[in-house]
Amino acid sequence: MKLDDKDIKILSLLQENANISNKKIAEATYLTVTPVYERIKKLNASKLLQKKVFLLNRKKIGLNVMVLVMVSIEKHSGTEAQNFMNEIKKIPEVVECLHITGAFDFQLKVYTKDIDHYHEFNFKKLAAIKSIRQMESYFVMKEVVNTTSLPLDFER
Repeated sequence: MKLDDKDIKILSLLQENANISNKKIAEATYLTVTPVYERIKKLNASKLLQKKVFLLNRKKIGLNVMVLVMVSIEKHSGTEAQNFMNEIKKIPEVVECLHITGAFDFQLKVYTKDIDHYHEFNFKKLAAIKSIRQMESYFVMKEVVNTTSLPLDFER
C-alpha cells in the first residue's frame, strides 16, 4: 500500500494517541472528517493498524525491575527452539522474546516487582525450561528511550 503524507500524519497521530478523534485528526491534516474516516478504514483494511491498546505505567502497578535476559539453547533444531518458544510464552513476566543472532539465541525482556521476585522467576520458571544451555541477566538501570511509536519519516 502506497502511503501519502496525509496517511503518514494520520498514522503518527494515532501512534501518539489511539483515542484521538477523527475531528482532531481532520484539523491536524487539513482534511474533513469523512476523508479521515475513509483513510483510517483503508489503513485498518490493509492491516497497517494492528490493534488499539492502553499502555500501563509499569512502576505504578509495582513492576519496578526490568531485566534483559540473554539465553542460549542446547540445540538449534526446530523442535528445541520451538519448545523453548512455546514454554517462554507461558511465563507472564516475559513481555518480549526476540530470536536473535550472535552469541545468544534469544533476548527476553522481563518485568518483576523486585530482585526477590526476579530470583524466584529465574529459578522456578526460567531455569525449568530444559533446553536452556546458558543465561545472562542484565538489570536495566534507566530507560533512556521507551516508545511504541515506529519511525515514519524515512524515504518511501
